[in-house]
Amino acid sequence: MKILLISPGFTEIYGNYAPAAKVGVLWPPMGIAYIAAVLEKEGHEVKIIDLEVESLSKQKLTEKINTFSPKVIGVSSSTPLHHKAIKIFQLIKEINKNIITLSGGPHPTTLPFETMKNTPEIDFICYGESELTVAELIKYFEKRNEQYENIRGLVWREGDEIKVNPRRELIEDLDTLPFPARHLLNYKKYLWSVPGKGIIPITSFMTSRGCPFLCTFCSQHVLFGRKMRYRSIPSIIEELKLITKEYKINHLTLLDDTLGVDKKRTFELCEEIKKSGIKVTFEGYTRVNVITKELLQKLKEVGLNRLSFGVESGNQEMLNAVKKGINLQQIREAYKIADSLNIETRMSIIFGLPYETKATIKKTIRFMKSLKCYQAYVNVGTPFPGTKYYEDAKNGVGGLKLLTEDWNEYRRWGNAVIEVNDLKPKDLVYWQKRALLEFYLRPKQIVYNLRRAGIKAAFRNGASFFKSFIK
Repeated sequence: MKILLISPGFTEIYGNYAPAAKVGVLWPPMGIAYIAAVLEKEGHEVKIIDLEVESLSKQKLTEKINTFSPKVIGVSSSTPLHHKAIKIFQLIKEINKNIITLSGGPHPTTLPFETMKNTPEIDFICYGESELTVAELIKYFEKRNEQYENIRGLVWREGDEIKVNPRRELIEDLDTLPFPARHLLNYKKYLWSVPGKGIIPITSFMTSRGCPFLCTFCSQHVLFGRKMRYRSIPSIIEELKLITKEYKINHLTLLDDTLGVDKKRTFELCEEIKKSGIKVTFEGYTRVNVITKELLQKLKEVGLNRLSFGVESGNQEMLNAVKKGINLQQIREAYKIADSLNIETRMSIIFGLPYETKATIKKTIRFMKSLKCYQAYVNVGTPFPGTKYYEDAKNGVGGLKLLTEDWNEYRRWGNAVIEVNDLKPKDLVYWQKRALLEFYLRPKQIVYNLRRAGIKAAFRNGASFFKSFIK
C-alpha cells in the first residue's frame, strides 16, 4: 500500500525569530521516520515530506500527492502546528476525498476527542506512542476490516459518533522498532553549526524514551510516559555505524529527555562506543542535578561537545513551584563543570511561570548572565494542554491567567497567551526580546559565537540573529 507521511513546516511559529530558528532548531522529524520504518518493514511503499526543508507551495504539494497517489496520508502535529496540519488535511480531501487521513503527534494525543470533532477531514487519530497503532490500522485497511474497536490507541468515527479506544501500552522493548527511515528524508538538508566543525549535516538519534521527572510545564510524558525505557547498547552501536558509514553523518542531536540519568548504563555505552572505533560528535539535553564531572568526562571522550540544561528561572521559589527539583547552586555547578571540560552549553529559560513578576524576570536575566554559558533560549511560558501548567493557568495559580484556548496562538516566541501578576502579554514578549539582546550582545558572547564554528557559520548565524531582531 502507498502511504505518505507529512511533517508541517515549523519555523513560522517562531514569528519574527523564524530566521534564527531556521539555523538553530532544524532537525529531522524522527517520529514519522520511525513510523515509516515500521511500515516499510511490513512491505508498504512509504514516502515522507518534511515541509520545513522542502518548502512546497500548495500547488507543488498537490502535484507531489497526485504523482505518488497514496491510499493513506498521515500528518503529525504539535499544538503550535495543529492549525497547519488542519490546512494540509483540508487540501488532501480537496485533492481526493477517498484518501484516508491519519493524525498523530502531541496535540491529537492530548486532545483526541476534540481534535476529531473539530476536524472532519481527519478520518483516524493514532494517539500516544503510535508506531504499532499505525501498522495495525493499515493491516485492517488491507483486509477491509472495519471492526476498529479492537485497535488500541485509535480514535475513529462510527457514523456521526466519535469512538476513542483505550490507550495502547508503551513499547517496552525499544529494540523491536527498526531504525528510523532516514533514507526517506532529504537528510543532507539538515544543517547545523557545530562547535569546531562549522556548518555540517546532522541527524537526530534516540537511545531512550520517557522521563521520570515532574516538571509542571512539560508535556513529553503525554507521548512517552514517565517510565524510562532504554534501547540495548548493541542496537545503539549498530545504528551509529549505519549513520556514519551509509549516511556519512558524524554529528548527532540526542532526543533523550535526560541524557545520563542512568550513569551505569551511560558509562557502559561510552565504553562500547570507544571499543567500536566510531567517531562522532553529539549534543543532548539533561538536568543540572544529573551532572557530575566524571559523567561529562566520559561523554566528552566519545564526542559530547554541546549540552543543553533546563534552567527555566533564576528564582528558587519559582523552580519549586513548577516541581523542577533543582536548586540554583546545582545550576551554577553544572555550568562550571561543563566549562572546565570545554563543553559548549546552552540554557532554556521560561518567562511566565507561576509567581512570575517583572522583578523575578530581572533577577533571572542577571542569573543568566552570571553563568558560564554562551547560548540561551528564552521562551514565553505557554501552557500546553496536558500539562499541570495548563491547569494552573486556568485556575489562577501563582497569579496566572489563561487568556485564550485558540491553539493558533500557542507559540513561545513573540507571542503570549497568558498574563501573570504585573506582566501583561506585551510585557512577556518585551522581556523575552530584552533578555535575548542583553545576553547575546555582551562582548564575550559576540566573540565566542564568531569563533566557535568558523567564519561561514558566524556569518550565517549572525545574519539570522540580526534578521530576527530587525523585524
